[in-house]
Amino acid sequence: MNKSNKYQVLPAWGMKALGLFVPILKEMYEMRYQYDRDYYFDSTKFIRKFNYHPTDNQTAVKQTVEKLKK
Repeated sequence: MNKSNKYQVLPAWGMKALGLFVPILKEMYEMRYQYDRDYYFDSTKFIRKFNYHPTDNQTAVKQTVEKLKK
């Protein structure tokens, strides 16, 4: 639409202050840690315990498409 996006970032202190009046902002303030760092998962123990062999993405997509065709 040939318009620039206009947005502002609400700082943590602002979210906490508004959380006194807007319950969802209180919850968002408490959960903000989920958005300020990357997640790292290690499935080594699971793979070892259950002898699990994950399917690679290419094979999984092919299998899904084949199932949908039937």
